[in-house]
Amino acid sequence: MYFAEFKGVYFIEGAPREAVALESISSELNGFLSQNQLRSLDDMKEEMREYVIQRGGNCVIDFKYGQRSTFWKSLWGMDNVLWYGTGIIAKIDPIELQKYKRS
Repeated sequence: MYFAEFKGVYFIEGAPREAVALESISSELNGFLSQNQLRSLDDMKEEMREYVIQRGGNCVIDFKYGQRSTFWKSLWGMDNVLWYGTGIIAKIDPIELQKYKRS
C-alpha cells in the first residue's frame, strides 16, 4: 500500500483497516480560462486537503487520481485536460501508517 503525506494529510492508495472512514470525496481542477494540464498533483492534493481538514479527517483512503479529457469541460476552460481525485475522507493514527511504509 502506497501513501504520501502532504501538509499534514495522508493520501493513501488503499484502505488500511485502522482507518475510520468519514465520507466520500471527489474533486477536480477545472478552472475557467486556465491551462489545467499545467497544474500538478500537488495542486489537486492542496484542494482536497482543505476539505479533508474541514471534515475532521487527516487522510484520504482509497485515493485515486489522474488526468482525463472531456469535451464539455473544454467549453469552459482553455483546454480539455483536467486533474481529478477521489477517495474516502478518514482518520488514522499516523503511527499505524508506519507499518505500511516501504523500506
